[in-house]
Amino acid sequence: MEERKFIKSGIPGLDRILGGGFLEKSIVTIGGSTGAGKSTFVMQFLYKGATEFNEPGLYISIEESKESMLFHMSGYKWEIRKAEKEQKLVFLDYPVYEVDQFLQQYGAIQEIINTVGIKRVVIDSIMPIALYFSSEDERKKGFLKFIENVRKWGVTTLIVSEDTTASSMDDIPNTTYGIESFTDGWINISYKFDPKKKERVRMIEVIKMKGVHHSMKLYPVAVGKEGFKVLVKK
Repeated sequence: MEERKFIKSGIPGLDRILGGGFLEKSIVTIGGSTGAGKSTFVMQFLYKGATEFNEPGLYISIEESKESMLFHMSGYKWEIRKAEKEQKLVFLDYPVYEVDQFLQQYGAIQEIINTVGIKRVVIDSIMPIALYFSSEDERKKGFLKFIENVRKWGVTTLIVSEDTTASSMDDIPNTTYGIESFTDGWINISYKFDPKKKERVRMIEVIKMKGVHHSMKLYPVAVGKEGFKVLVKK
């Protein structure tokens, strides 16, 4: 039997509902609506991996610039620039109009991964890549090739995607471009209106995780200065 290794997510409470953590070298979709906290989630995965588990991370931004992203992350108690200076974190920017370059530079990214010893990668987000293809058939073929090339990197990868809002809690959400069909796992971050609090609360759900016995429940999420925390009852 092939040995399987789990890596810690760096997000309190998440590993318990994942069944131990993320499978090493798996590719997982992180879906959710605008403002749900997807970028915070994936940055915490990278930062904690780099600073607590000695697993350097690579953040590939294909929508928001590095400086803009770091500005929005500055409210958390994370020394991201320090981690970058120490080469625990590496950032690559690909503006929307350079998506074609990203899709042609897997080999160059592989060299960075090998040189730095990268173990975790985030791609934020899939939207510009999806829009690069002119038809749904081309997009499906493009996604297949995209996932195939990412898998060759031999790292644990999270891919950020917007969701299409489900019409009710009984419906399974879909990411806008269907990237979850091509990845090993799919975690959804959503909002649910709490009539008692009279406010929306964040919820997280592990919808898919190949080869892992994970929880199928919805769990509330707290987001504070330390980042994400899944509120799992002991």
